Amino acid sequence: MVAISELFSLLGSPKSKLLILHAGSECSGSVSSVSRSLISEHVYSEALLRAERGRQTPVGAALRRAEQAGRAPADEAVLAVMRRWFFGRAADRGFTLAGFPLNLRQALALDEWLEARGEALDGCLQPVDAPGADREVVAHYRDLGLLIQVPAGAAASARFP
Repeated sequence: MVAISELFSLLGSPKSKLLILHAGSECSGSVSSVSRSLISEHVYSEALLRAERGRQTPVGAALRRAEQAGRAPADEAVLAVMRRWFFGRAADRGFTLAGFPLNLRQALALDEWLEARGEALDGCLQPVDAPGADREVVAHYRDLGLLIQVPAGAAASARFP
């Protein structure tokens, strides 16, 4: 695990591209506050999916049907929404993306998108106090040398300028 001071030195650029792995639709407040202080754009995949559900599009309809049936949305629908966000943003702008990817298929798709734009992730944060991240996704980013485990509660006690 890294300390918050180390996290700042590793990822302090406003152009950093980060993922936050967690199981819920909202990430832990401590990691969220750290990432917001480091980058220019903070994106919750659940917020993008929620907005798409409200649209009169085939993807929005598929997301609404899944929600009404109490099912997780299909990968195809999630990937369509996230792909539109990814390729619609400025390439030189940093981001923290929370809640995506949720499985290995989504992680591999994100890797392909990054490669297509000549970009790379700077890190993948895994809050120790946020259990439930997909083990294959965690292993994938660990194998790539991008996994950064953030200690439980450490960010909450840090002071930010």
